Amino acid sequence: MQRNRQALKPGGLFYIGELHPFKQYQGSKARFDDGSGIFELDCFVHHVSDFVAAGEASGFGCVALREWFDENDRTTVPRILALLFQNNRTE
Repeated sequence: MQRNRQALKPGGLFYIGELHPFKQYQGSKARFDDGSGIFELDCFVHHVSDFVAAGEASGFGCVALREWFDENDRTTVPRILALLFQNNRTE
């Protein structure tokens, strides 16, 4: 992330949207239909704290963390984890 911080202007924002780790804990993987069938991506589990800690260690502050649910049903496991980071560099 260090290179990213240098490329992003001071105070600039960047967004990460990722399959929620809770889904991955249950064995779910990102997949899509490529026209010839279902294609399943190779997945690596990263915990929510991993994203936040990596950002902070690289000089970014997490300014928003949101979870998105299928059909907005908050009684289920969230599908997407969304994080918004800000470059804390001043110059």
